[in-house]
This record gives sequence, structure tokens and C-alpha cells, in this order.
Amino acid sequence: MARGDKDNSAKEAALKFCISSGFVPFLEVDVQTGLEFSAAPKLLTDIDVLGVHIRDDGTHSRTIFDCKSTGGPAFARALWLSGLMTFVGVDEGMILMGKPAERAHMLAARKLNVRLFGSNSFERYALASDPEFGALKSYPGTLENWLRLFDAFQKNPAVGGIYRAVQQEVPLTQDPTRSFRRLISRTLEFKGELNPDKPLHMATFVELVTATSMLLGMIVGQLRNLIDLSDGEKEFTTVLRYYLWGGHDGVATLKRMYDLTRETARESEAETSLVAWPQLVQLTRGLLEAPTLVRNSTVALRELSLRYVADVDVAEDKRAGKLFSAPRARQFAKRIGTYTAAAMKLSPEFSERMDKQIDDLVTFAS
Repeated sequence: MARGDKDNSAKEAALKFCISSGFVPFLEVDVQTGLEFSAAPKLLTDIDVLGVHIRDDGTHSRTIFDCKSTGGPAFARALWLSGLMTFVGVDEGMILMGKPAERAHMLAARKLNVRLFGSNSFERYALASDPEFGALKSYPGTLENWLRLFDAFQKNPAVGGIYRAVQQEVPLTQDPTRSFRRLISRTLEFKGELNPDKPLHMATFVELVTATSMLLGMIVGQLRNLIDLSDGEKEFTTVLRYYLWGGHDGVATLKRMYDLTRETARESEAETSLVAWPQLVQLTRGLLEAPTLVRNSTVALRELSLRYVADVDVAEDKRAGKLFSAPRARQFAKRIGTYTAAAMKLSPEFSERMDKQIDDLVTFAS
């Protein structure tokens, strides 16, 4: 993605629409094959903007925003987008075009769950959907903040590697436990290269916390149907272990692999080394006390990660502070941040600094 991209104005409009609609936005999401035959992942295409709507029960719906100022016939583009939606399991698509769209094409596209918007019509649609769109002030709703991140990724391989792991594992996931394990394993490669004194590295850490919050929201949404908080610790731990590692066979395979590859006998359990198991058990039990409220932490954290690279703005800070004031948002965000630092083998100073920033924003907004 470049600063001179002709579709940037449409991408910013899509980002703002996601924020005003309560979606969690992601920019330039990679679409992969799903089965790799080489060490280098093969990318099929990318999604300009992806909006993830987190329901109270932890399930998600997703909307693709395809920004094309130029291109062929509108309905042909809708057919292409419909195929992509089916491939990645997305519910709805929106195409933001730079030229007028014929009504016949717009009507036909709706049969594919695709909305076509001609020049300037998307902004009118967004304003009619939510009046906040026009005056919205939000850190992730400002394209410049994303561009600063992308510019930094080109110069910092560790930060770029972590961000790619988030983008490729989280926004489109249909298997949150697999994505959770893969996100941790891919991030551990860079654990010694982040410094909490650097704003870019703090932005990267909060990006990881946001991703972890989203995945845990999906996980506890499923676990709430499997686990009763009145269950004893042993039963709770057993169910969580089998769920996380794909059943009894998965746990047995994990143990065999760990026994063959560990360098010392200091770790008592494979999970202790790989996913900070004791902390995960405690965190999961805490989130299950109010599983429908985990989404509040994810939405608020999305605002915070971009703030570390942005020009600080009073209105945007107030918005972020109000989001963290939502029920359980601050509490869950802090607990997930502490766990993320432990699981990713990062200094606890990362989560401590994030906690202070959250507290400052809540105080500022009150």
C-alpha cells in the first residue's frame, strides 16, 4: 500500500464506516491458499478493508470493502467479489467505485450480497446509516495512521513480521484455537526485538493484545456452551486443554512433540512453555464470568493501537476513553494485555505501560 494509491480516499471512508458501525477494521488483509507447499506463504489477493462485527455471543460477521476507482463493468467486479467472499467465508461485500454504477448492476449485485456504490454515493449511504460518520474522530478511522504503521514495517522486519502474523491469522479465521496457537508461535520468533520505550513497538504490542482479545472472545463464546463455572478446577482445565489442542489426540501429539524437542526438563507441562498455560486457565475462567462483554475490550483496544503512531487528538482521546469505560472493557483489556506479554515472552513493562495509558484515557474522558 502506498501513499499515492488512487483508492486511498475510499479506503479511509470504509475505515470510518467500520468505526461508526461498531466494526473492528483491518486494512490490507492478506488472503492465503490455506494449505502451503513451501516455506513462503502464497498470497492469492488482499482485501482493501475488512470490517469485523463481533456479536455479543462471540460469533462474528464480516464485511469486505473493495475500493476500485477504476476497473471494468461493475457487475463483473461484484461477481469476482462474491467468489472471494465464498472462499474466505465473509457475509457481505461493498464495492466503492470511482464512477457511477448502473442501477441494474446494483440490483443484480444485491443477489450476491454485494452492495455497489458509485462515485460519492457511499458517503451518503454512510451518513444515512449513522450520522456520526460525518464528524467521526477516531485513530483507526484515519488512514494516515495506518500508513505510518506500514511505512515503519518496511524498515523494521520484526515489527513487520508480527503485524503480518496478526493480519494473516486473525481477521479471517474460522478456527480461533488454531489461529491463537499460530499467532503465538509466529510472534515468539521476534520476542527479543521489541522495546517498550519505542512507540512503534508499543503499537505492535497493543496490536497483538487486540488480536488476542478478538480470538479469546471467539474462544470463550464457544466454551460457554461447554464449561460451567461451577465445574471443579480439574474438570475445567481438562475441557480447556482438549478444546485448545483439538481433542485427546491433539494433546497426546503435543506431549510427544514436546518430550522429543525440549532442551531441559524444567518445564512441567508443554502448555506452560507454549501458551503460558496457568495464566491462560485463569484468564479464560475470568472472561467466562462475562463472555458477552469481551467484545468491549476488543473494540476499545482497536482505538489504542493506532494512537501510538498518531498525532494525539483531544476528540479521539475522549472517544477512546469512553470505549474503555464500557462494562468490563478496561478490566478485560488489562488482563488480556498481561497474558499476552506472558504468552509472547515479552517484558511485563509492555502491559504495564498499556495499562497506564488506558487509565489516563478513561480519566480524561470522565
